[in-house]
Amino acid sequence: MLQEYYDKKVLFLTGCTGFVGKVLLEKTLRCLPNIACIYVLIRQKKGSNLMERFKREILDSQCFDRLRKTYGSGFEKFISEKIYPIEGDMLKDGLGLSQHDKQIIINNVNIIINCAASVDFNARLDDAILINVRGPQRFIALAQQIKNLENFIHISTAYVNSDKGGYIEEKIYNPGQENLEQLVTQLLKTPVSILEKNVKDIIGDFPNTYTFTKCIAEKLLVQTRSPNFPLTFVRPSIVGASWRDPVPGWIDSLVASSAIFFFVGLGLIKTLNGDECLIGDQVPVDHVSDFILTVGAYQNGRKEVSVYHCCSSAKNPMTWALAKEVNAQFWTKSPSSQQFSKPNLTFYKNEKLYKLMTKIKNTPALMYYQIANRIGNKEMKIQAKRLKKIIERAESINETFKPFVINEWIFESSNSNLLIKFLSESEKQYFNVDIEKLNWRKYLERFNWGIQKYILKDQTRELNEQSTDVLSQRNQQSYFSDIEWCLSNGQDFKTKTAKEQISLVMNSQRVQSVIKQLVEEKAKKYQSATLNLEKFHQNIEKQGVDICEVMFANYNMGVIRIFAWFITKVFRQIYEKVQINEQALLELQNYNQKEGGPLIFMPTHRSYIDFIMCSYVFFSYKIKCPHIAAAEDFLQMSIIPIILRASGAFFLKRKQLEDSILYKAIFYEYVQRILIEECYLEFFIEGTRSRTGKTLNPKFGLLSIVSDAVFDKKIPNATILPITINYEKVLEADTYPYELLGEEKVKESLIRVIKALKILSSNFGRIHVGFGKMISLKEWSKQQGLDSFENMRDRKIAVETLGYEVAYRLIEELVVMPTGIVSSLLLMNRRGITEDQLIKRFEWVLKQITIRGAKTSITNNGQSDVTVRNSIGFLQDLIDKKKKNVFELTLIPKQEYKSILLLSYYRNQLAHIFFSEGIVCCALNGFGHLLSHKEGVSIERLWEESDFLLKLLKREYVIRNRITTKEQMIDFIYCMIDKNVLEKVSDKIRVNQQFGEQASQFTCSIIWPLVECYWATIVYLYQLKRVSEASTTFELAELIAQIQGFAEQMFGEHIMEHYESCSIETIKNAINTYSTMRCININKKVDSEQVNILFTDQELLEVEAQVKKYLKNNYSKSIQNPIDIARSLLDYTIIPKL
Repeated sequence: MLQEYYDKKVLFLTGCTGFVGKVLLEKTLRCLPNIACIYVLIRQKKGSNLMERFKREILDSQCFDRLRKTYGSGFEKFISEKIYPIEGDMLKDGLGLSQHDKQIIINNVNIIINCAASVDFNARLDDAILINVRGPQRFIALAQQIKNLENFIHISTAYVNSDKGGYIEEKIYNPGQENLEQLVTQLLKTPVSILEKNVKDIIGDFPNTYTFTKCIAEKLLVQTRSPNFPLTFVRPSIVGASWRDPVPGWIDSLVASSAIFFFVGLGLIKTLNGDECLIGDQVPVDHVSDFILTVGAYQNGRKEVSVYHCCSSAKNPMTWALAKEVNAQFWTKSPSSQQFSKPNLTFYKNEKLYKLMTKIKNTPALMYYQIANRIGNKEMKIQAKRLKKIIERAESINETFKPFVINEWIFESSNSNLLIKFLSESEKQYFNVDIEKLNWRKYLERFNWGIQKYILKDQTRELNEQSTDVLSQRNQQSYFSDIEWCLSNGQDFKTKTAKEQISLVMNSQRVQSVIKQLVEEKAKKYQSATLNLEKFHQNIEKQGVDICEVMFANYNMGVIRIFAWFITKVFRQIYEKVQINEQALLELQNYNQKEGGPLIFMPTHRSYIDFIMCSYVFFSYKIKCPHIAAAEDFLQMSIIPIILRASGAFFLKRKQLEDSILYKAIFYEYVQRILIEECYLEFFIEGTRSRTGKTLNPKFGLLSIVSDAVFDKKIPNATILPITINYEKVLEADTYPYELLGEEKVKESLIRVIKALKILSSNFGRIHVGFGKMISLKEWSKQQGLDSFENMRDRKIAVETLGYEVAYRLIEELVVMPTGIVSSLLLMNRRGITEDQLIKRFEWVLKQITIRGAKTSITNNGQSDVTVRNSIGFLQDLIDKKKKNVFELTLIPKQEYKSILLLSYYRNQLAHIFFSEGIVCCALNGFGHLLSHKEGVSIERLWEESDFLLKLLKREYVIRNRITTKEQMIDFIYCMIDKNVLEKVSDKIRVNQQFGEQASQFTCSIIWPLVECYWATIVYLYQLKRVSEASTTFELAELIAQIQGFAEQMFGEHIMEHYESCSIETIKNAINTYSTMRCININKKVDSEQVNILFTDQELLEVEAQVKKYLKNNYSKSIQNPIDIARSLLDYTIIPKL
């Protein structure tokens, strides 16, 4: 409707050199390309002609960069066809138009939009009258001669009625009761000196000459219009930086609130005379431009005088307190290179107190000014003069803006509802006239970012437009805003009660069949006439019901809403941001369940709060909260399981799932019932939390149940959504080192939860939630060429390949957090690294991650120092700080096991990105420095060594494109050459001498700890074989514990360099790898697993020699043989314990 209206229309715009005018012109050209043409009135300036000013002040503006990019080389041709600059002047009679141009306007124009005005709040009264009153009068006089005029839109201001208080209606107050023409004529005849002396008496209760003259202009235009002349007033409030168009945060001038944000952000304004609790009515400039264009189309055919408030106070109010809060947060976390001091604004309602505090805060600068003028050198005087000017400028801005922070107006915005209804759904995507959709926190962040980028020209970080902070997506303007949010969000969804589910599951064919089987087995076992089978049947039924009562969820939207409110409070207290890809969630809102079946959410598992985080995000976007497969850890926590069950959690006991056929049948049937009832389901494909920070190999149990439901045609389909949850600091990470060293997992309890409340005073940084591409189960099976409906073998293959595909997609969506980069660099430099070096290397690693196509949460240019220091803050308990001198701070990882293992945990965020390169560099370094760095190694030999390492460490990382052939290795080596990691000399490969050393050391630092663990394991097995000829069978659990203790001894004796090599998880992987290599054999029994050493001493020694080559320090050249040292350690510390 809107776009159809503007087709072939001719517009006449004024004020296009101004802020609003530029955005309006750009939006018209970009979104209404079928418009016939636009005449743009431009006043010629001394020293430049019309076209020069048009190009310099309008066309060359960054505002048109988006259009420039769209049209490329055809941009200038497009502009020349659509825009016709006309020379004119609002201060001259007839607008200073030539007769020729005037006739063109009269004959052709359909719509006039007058944006021209003086927005100087302190303009001299006579100047303001000439521009803001006489200019529009001349314009309407011309407009009334136009033959086919459909609308004259005059851009006024909401503050034309600022002489009144409270609620301002969308109307002209007292339009014909004053002889305003006589007043204007008299004022223009009054000498300037008298005007300036009496200006306050003349404007009365108006805050400034701008609002006073704009008010007069409106009334005079109404009085002078001819009958049926289509006159429309659009009244924006305070216009700020753009929300969306032409680019988020765009601004080109400092007026009103932007000047305040600018000076407060730079730390130049510390005090304001006003009330921060009052509403500050602001609107983004692109909202204003969209509003104007929509009004133009909607007013077609209407001949009356119309008034539209383009404001936020009535529909989506924002307080100055919120603006102050966001400003301080933004400029503190993203300081400008030109910042004077940290932002610290205080509002004072009392004017006397305000003046006193301002004077106190300005005293040091003013004293410096006095001292510099008396005894200072030239440089001091210049600096002092600059400081004085800044203080005077700040005071001027303070005084100018004062009326808007000591008063509050609520502007009626009823007419905007007409515009919202007028636009089609597709047009609403391009023209935003609904101010209620504006997220104030996000907008204010963009506003301040725009000031840094477009006003200060700082090299600031780029805005991540795909990322939205869930915690600030709503406007917290009142005490009850979170309650309102909880009541209005979430998707109401009712499932069967737990009691109904128990009845359905217990009476299902599968469960009844298992019960019958158990009864028959009991009868066969005892074969006694006295055995009461009926009673036994009842006992099994009761066992089943008991299992159901513990397992089943009790989904309740009321509890979910209360829980969401509570979680909001907690998350906002401990997390800075929870960032998500909003577009993915908006698409999810429109998911077609009838076609795709129930959604199956599969998040990464790094923390206990993963499932809470997922449900919270879905609730925030009105997406159905899923049923969640939760671990039994929570069952001992008193009231917590009740809340979690009501939130959709159901509990599985892994031991019972493995041992009890009744438990297994109930679990299987219950999960399928959830899917049949169109519930969404969430479970972790990794099975358990990753205590190492790596993505674990997939588990297939729950995925098999889902696939059975699809391929047995119980549900039409199922669609999987991989989700990554990336933490800057993991909530319970402190417990992971203990578990990695073989200690028993800490049992959760209500007391532990209560004790954990102390975390509410901690900062855990940011969380990034990412969404992978969805996978349809039916489509996946079809793409693999499998018949999963009829062939059970094909079904199993489909499940296994799908499980790994989900894992691969999770890895591809992983986001590297700053703590991951900082941790990896600290572990690379265990003897210490200066803060300056850390910042430089951080930037290097960040660049390397980006080059390799991986994702990071960091989108900064030139602000790495802030990011690194924030990360150091999160990792402060793991780092020692030492100062060599006043200026040089050295950071050293603490050598205690907890610190090293936690740093290693965070490093594993990025380890998979560099794993293959680390393998090649580690293999190359194994040849010794002479060959690896100078003479080079043949590709054949490098492939042989790399292939061994790749197979050795295969279990460490889940990687999609593993190198398995020589041809793949050759291609990969050439990729490393392209990245300047390696170089080719003749027919040999070596580390790039100019750029490669840092990359080689960095990637090797990821691999060396793993190699060291595998080496310690084979050394232990070798010595164990030698001293235990009589007994070559060992309990696996005991063996792993003994190897872990042995590795700790090796580290304590400085034989091993990396404490993370003592990790139980890596030792388990090493044991399984050596089992695959047939060094050992693992026999699985009912209650335990036993290990037999198959290799001979010599064979084990050969494996040890091969692994040893890849250690950071090649011990083959050591004076002491580490195996001899290890043997002595083994003799007195390990063997006696076996």
